[in-house]
Amino acid sequence: MPVLRYVFTLNAVRELGRLAPDIARARAEASWEECLQGIREACTLSLGMEFDTLVCFDARSVVRLFAHAEQARILARLVDERARAFAERGQFQQALEDTVYAGQLLTCSRQRFGVARDAHAAQTLERELPALPEQG
Repeated sequence: MPVLRYVFTLNAVRELGRLAPDIARARAEASWEECLQGIREACTLSLGMEFDTLVCFDARSVVRLFAHAEQARILARLVDERARAFAERGQFQQALEDTVYAGQLLTCSRQRFGVARDAHAAQTLERELPALPEQG
């Protein structure tokens, strides 16, 4: 059973890797709604949960839903994408709130899964996801 959960999680990371360039492109070129829709779809496809529902809860509660640290990192990455989109639109208060929430997700992940597993999750995401374009 743990092997199946790990395979599911790795597939989620790869799904996010496939969608990450589209999300970044939508953030830079598309409308606000298209950008948010891309983030929502990526969350549903990679985690099987709705983005808008997850971000309504505190980070500790959300991390408790996950079986692997990679899942918390995926959500943190998506929240960070939304923060970047807010910043590009000049909505700095919302961007700051999302940045703080993404950091809280990572902190809670380390508390729940331990530093070694969280570090492995970070390495997995770095390896599987393309680099995000720099903010201008």
